[in-house]
Amino acid sequence: MSNSSPLIDAPLGPTMLKLAVPGVIGALLTSLPGLFEAAFLKEAGAEALAAAALVYPLVILSGMFSAGAFGGAVSGFIARAIGSGDAEEASGVLVCAVLISLGGGVLMWLLVVLFGPLLYQSATDNVTVIESARYYAALLFPVIPAYWLINMLSSVLRGSGDMKRPAVVAASLLTSYVLLAWLLIPLNGSGTILAIEGAASAMAGSYVFAAALVIYFVVHPSQPVRFRISAFRSELLARILKQGLLAATQSVMTIVYAMVTTVIFSAYGTDWLAGFGLAVRLELIMVPVIFGIGASMIAIVGAYVGAGRRAEAIAIAWRGVLVNVMLIGSLGLILAVFPNVWCSMVGSDPAVISSCGKALTVVAPTYAFFALGLSCYLASQALNTLSFPVLGAFVRLVIVSTGLFWIGAETSIDVGLYLVALAAVAYGVVVALGLRLGPWKV
Repeated sequence: MSNSSPLIDAPLGPTMLKLAVPGVIGALLTSLPGLFEAAFLKEAGAEALAAAALVYPLVILSGMFSAGAFGGAVSGFIARAIGSGDAEEASGVLVCAVLISLGGGVLMWLLVVLFGPLLYQSATDNVTVIESARYYAALLFPVIPAYWLINMLSSVLRGSGDMKRPAVVAASLLTSYVLLAWLLIPLNGSGTILAIEGAASAMAGSYVFAAALVIYFVVHPSQPVRFRISAFRSELLARILKQGLLAATQSVMTIVYAMVTTVIFSAYGTDWLAGFGLAVRLELIMVPVIFGIGASMIAIVGAYVGAGRRAEAIAIAWRGVLVNVMLIGSLGLILAVFPNVWCSMVGSDPAVISSCGKALTVVAPTYAFFALGLSCYLASQALNTLSFPVLGAFVRLVIVSTGLFWIGAETSIDVGLYLVALAAVAYGVVVALGLRLGPWKV
């Protein structure tokens, strides 16, 4: 490894663009297998779709932990090690990433086997759906360590400034899934169990294929970070786990936040629950964009931190945050004025489309604050300043959770929507202001 990262002192605009474009593409590709799965299972009927839908949030949680929380921590550690020219430290981080992948994946598998059935039974009393969900998880989750390995090793590559290879890995996962699903999922109404078996086997096969590819990329001679067992240090593993676990609390709070808003809007009836759900699905598009730009920031900012140029790293972090805020904020303002551009595209029932449109009119202008908080969280992975991003997520959750005690069917729907909007604004402000007055003060 050279004594300094090529990202240091490179022109910021072109460098960020070069890293962010494949980063955004890769993040978008990663979110697509679940959508394709729903399209394939649609032919098998509602019970097959429901069974897969019960399990897929657990897959998403695995992704949030392995790509966002622990993966982000690994990217930050790799970027700082490369910035300081410490090849031994970078190799140690890579070894720790593999160990965390295997340990986290196996732990997730065991937790799903033990507690997954309780989740399925609490969600529905349909015996076929419950048994199909259990079968789906039994086939897929033994391979979930491979999914962790995909995300963690891709984070190693991103931390070294390589965004193209993770995007290729994401594309290979999607392509292999579509091919396997086409071959394995019966489309002739063969029954729920056979459809679920094919879907789970296709997803598992795509994980194995993509994991093999990312391993090849990591051990390739052109990769600057080498895998050497002798570089492992328990103290380094403890530091990565500490940062990853702190970041994971934000992932958990994000999931709880989604559950709370679902409960609140279910009080207004099915049309409003469905309409609000369509509105917030925009986050499935926004998050990969924010993450793609944020991942490039982790690599650049972390390199500067490793080189001992923290003040410059903070200045670059704010510029990257500003790019995300302007991009996502502009999208939010457009959709607040023209909400049916989105709602009519994803909905068909007039009442649901109307509810979606009203929700976007109130909530979409706050997307800039959502981007502000999430961008600061990603940059904090490089600067190791996660306390305020986690605090902001907690404040957002607390504000929305108060609605469980005083919002009901008789409360105006506007009140519920403005509560969600207020929580988003508070999230962004608390994170950005806390960092600006605290650890990012220069």
